[in-house]
This record gives sequence, structure tokens and C-alpha cells, in this order.
Amino acid sequence: MNVLDLKEGNVFEYEGKLYIVKNTTHVVQQQRRGIVKIKAVEIDTGKGIEFSLRSDVEVNIVILEEVPLTYLYSDETTFYFMDNSTYEQFNLPNETIGEKKYYLKENLEVIGLFYQGKIIDIQLPFTVELKVIEAEPGFKGDTVQGGRKKVKVETGLIVQTPLFIEVGDIIKIDTRTGEYITRV
Repeated sequence: MNVLDLKEGNVFEYEGKLYIVKNTTHVVQQQRRGIVKIKAVEIDTGKGIEFSLRSDVEVNIVILEEVPLTYLYSDETTFYFMDNSTYEQFNLPNETIGEKKYYLKENLEVIGLFYQGKIIDIQLPFTVELKVIEAEPGFKGDTVQGGRKKVKVETGLIVQTPLFIEVGDIIKIDTRTGEYITRV
């Protein structure tokens, strides 16, 4: 597969190592071949790495096995999950989870991505419901900011919401964009 076809979340093999794509940018240079800048995480070490590859470079896409998991808990360095059918437990380091930690709460159903029997990443559901623990006061008629305010949810995520959202409300958030959807 050509590097131009890589998308966020793809797993590819390059020079004998496996990487998960976090971000790609295609840069076109005047009178030259394009370059694809890839931000990825090496699966074995969990370290972030950046590539600048010519747009005609080929990489091997890796097909992953998807297994339903339940998020259990985390400590300072690791997140723990359980297979829903076998009750086997798996863990992933903080570096692999990254920003997904802001959407994880106990007993959340996620999809575990496995390669050769080893968990390498998770996929979040498209939406999660989280409780508001801090909210700025919303004043009627305060539309300078478009009638929005910042709130903090139970996982530490800061979200822009309408003025009527209060502490204790449960809100639905899109995990792909981090945006408020509705109050539950």
C-alpha cells in the first residue's frame, strides 16, 4: 500500500517494525515529488516517532483482530482491560492510550486491537456519556462567545457546551472530535 493511503489508526509495517498512525500530512513541494509526514507510535516500545517519506514509498498494512473488551481501571502508568468472553485481562501503557484516556471510564465497552495474540491499541465507541464535575457560570444573554462555556467532565476532559449545562449533568461527547453532542 502507498503511504498516501495511510489514515489515522492504520497499523503498518515499515523496516521490520509495526507502527500505529496517529496523524498524516501530505506536503507537495514545487517541481518535486510530494512528501508524506507521518506521526506514529512504535508498537513494541510505545514511543512516538515521525517519518518523512516520499509519496511513492510502499508500506505493508497489517490486519488486526478486533475483540470486545471492558475498561476496568488505570494506575499511573497502565490501563487495564478485560476480554468480555474469556475474562482474560490485558493492559496498555499510557503512551499507547494517549488522549483516549479522557473518554475512558470504568466498565466502558471498547474494541481491543490485537496482532498475533498481543493487544496493541483500543478503539473507542463513537460517543461516551460523562458527568460534569466543574462548570463556569453561564449568564443569560452572554453571547459574546456564541452562548458557549467550558465544562470539565469526570475524566478531566474540558468541553465547550451550551450555557445551560450545570455541574452534575451527564453529557454525551463525540470521541472522534471531542465535541459536546447533547445532555442526557
